Amino acid sequence: MNMNPKDLLMIDATIIGGFLILLTISSFSPAEFPNRSMFVTIAVAIVIIFSLACFNYLNDNDKRGILLSKIGFLSIIIFMMFIGMVNIINIIDPSVWSEVPGAAKIATNNGTMSG
Repeated sequence: MNMNPKDLLMIDATIIGGFLILLTISSFSPAEFPNRSMFVTIAVAIVIIFSLACFNYLNDNDKRGILLSKIGFLSIIIFMMFIGMVNIINIIDPSVWSEVPGAAKIATNNGTMSG
């Protein structure tokens, strides 16, 4: 399937907007996103990937833009699976993080019981 680079540019811009909204929402619900600094860092990296893809489309470098878009989509999938897994584990047994060295800093917040 061939897509017009302008369509891909619009898709990437929409994703960037969505991620910025997600970052805004996450700042109001600390219990939903265990470690905000890690969440924000990963989300910003994904926004940067999509932004680079947009710049490539604008500079008529469609192949590189498509590659960066694919990397961005893959990053979103992995990131959402990670967030989902951490939240499910926090619901089932939040004390599991105390058994793994360093994991408590990633997967817990002040509202999550870690012990």
